[in-house]
Amino acid sequence: MDQKLTTATYRFEDLLAIEKIISESAQTCMIDCFRHSTASYKTDGSIVTNADIAMQESLSTQLKSRYPQVEMLSEELTAEEQASAMASGKDYWCLDPLDGTTNYHATFPLFSVSLALISQGHIVLAVIYDPVRREFFSALKGQGFWVNGEIAEPPLQPEKMGHSIAFIDFKRLDKEMRTHLVNQPPYKSQRNIGTCALEWAWLASGRVHLLIHGSEKFWDYAAGSLLLEESGGCSETHNGEPVFNETLEPRSVVAASNSELFQQWSSWIRAID
Repeated sequence: MDQKLTTATYRFEDLLAIEKIISESAQTCMIDCFRHSTASYKTDGSIVTNADIAMQESLSTQLKSRYPQVEMLSEELTAEEQASAMASGKDYWCLDPLDGTTNYHATFPLFSVSLALISQGHIVLAVIYDPVRREFFSALKGQGFWVNGEIAEPPLQPEKMGHSIAFIDFKRLDKEMRTHLVNQPPYKSQRNIGTCALEWAWLASGRVHLLIHGSEKFWDYAAGSLLLEESGGCSETHNGEPVFNETLEPRSVVAASNSELFQQWSSWIRAID
């Protein structure tokens, strides 16, 4: 294939090549160092581990080698570097090299790698990797959603919201919403696993049915939102806007694994707001 592609069409072969790069980096930079990570604190109080930095460096180098004209926007870059990549006018990657850093550092085996490719204002390629379970969740815009290279076939989904499982991030929701969700939960049960990217991937796979989050950053939702779109699911902000608007400002999320559940879920949310 043409190694100089930027705004041209990306293909399934690109997904396979990118998955190979991610799996090899994850083994060396994350899994081999699991239970032995070191960490420091960022200005916002979150932590960054040696694995975050090693993954960013490894993926940045290898992706630049294969796709030299594609810029990099990664969580661990400075705000100025992130804004520069977005404003470059070129295709660019949106990378979270280790989503679920707190889990990883605590040796809680739920974390992931999230990579999206933005071209001409659209998310066109997405890969989320769970290195513990060795599961790849991948999508190409308009071409489909795959799990470990196979077209994903979601399990039977509930028809009623009351029979569903929901990913609920109580920490970042306002008090009124938290109160309603605790006192009048419209779902069967809820979860929160500490990695936004993997929550999107499992939602797209139909393993979970609903999601609400008060504030996700670009690299939290970029890949996952395309996975969900290509799997037939739906998402929007609490205000009914598209989640992706090519900005670094955090975005709220309301999402469901299919359109029927989304209609029930979003109507319930709007009734609270």
